[in-house]
Amino acid sequence: MKTDAASVECRRCAKVWPIVDRVPYFVEEFPYWGEVPLAQMRDINRRVQTNNWREVLKQSDDPAVQQAATMVLNLDRANWHWLSNTPADARVLDIGAGMGTNSHALSTYYREVVAVEPVEERIRFMRQRFQQENLSNVSIIRGSVWTLPFQEESFDLAALNGVLEWVPGGREDDPEACQEAALRRLHTLLRPGGSLYVGIENRYCLGYFFGHPDPHCGLPFVTVLPRRLAHWYARRKGQNGYRNYLYSAAGYRKLLQKAGFTKVEIYVALPSYNHPHFFIPLGAGLFSYYARTFTSAPAHFLKRGLQTVLSKLGLLEHCGYSFAIIAKK
Repeated sequence: MKTDAASVECRRCAKVWPIVDRVPYFVEEFPYWGEVPLAQMRDINRRVQTNNWREVLKQSDDPAVQQAATMVLNLDRANWHWLSNTPADARVLDIGAGMGTNSHALSTYYREVVAVEPVEERIRFMRQRFQQENLSNVSIIRGSVWTLPFQEESFDLAALNGVLEWVPGGREDDPEACQEAALRRLHTLLRPGGSLYVGIENRYCLGYFFGHPDPHCGLPFVTVLPRRLAHWYARRKGQNGYRNYLYSAAGYRKLLQKAGFTKVEIYVALPSYNHPHFFIPLGAGLFSYYARTFTSAPAHFLKRGLQTVLSKLGLLEHCGYSFAIIAKK
């Protein structure tokens, strides 16, 4: 790569990408998506130009901003990094960095963090956030998992926090094939012994069997239905099929191994991977103890009975809401 103040040029293919406000743009067109509606996000970005980013979020009286602020301010979201045993001099890649929470937290532990995000409004927010926090070891790139401009074996740790399920969006390939391709790309970017973190929902979360909507497409039952049936059902509901594939713990393990990862450790993230208080390793016999000791029984007698049966069968840990996964190269 050849870089000047205005652009980045590939020496091999001579392709040129612009640099906007010191951020290389490897993606120039991308639809808005975020925890905060677009109008409110633009207002936030206007206000953080002259006000502290934390106070802008905390003082907002907009319900959507208030709800998002809980997650955006929570640096404990990145506590999963302790599971990876990554040394402090590591170089870290945070894909789908959003409003910068994980990148912010990781920058306090590691030598260098690269935050990759395709949505321009989130890029603007991160610039102000990192600048105000004096985080000189974080760099921002506007891009996606498909446009990563890095050489092989460039990173020690990579993160996909709530991203893998969105990878097939806007593509025509089979969703699972898309996800495997993305994971293979990340595998090549990691140095030997490096780690990939995946934070994601569980396909077989108990609530999905009772009609709780999928948090990505908003439809009930699509996660637990066979893929073809879920695709047909989503089309019947006016969507472009079902593409936000989630998996069971075994499914994630298989997918990561197919992508080249040799060791996969899966934890139940409680209450969720975005608000983790506990990481309970699967297969260690700890989840049933946690459920009995720290959680109240469901109010509905059917759910309560099912939980009891699943606990006795040792299957309850496979029905949690989400997983934190560490995969080693």
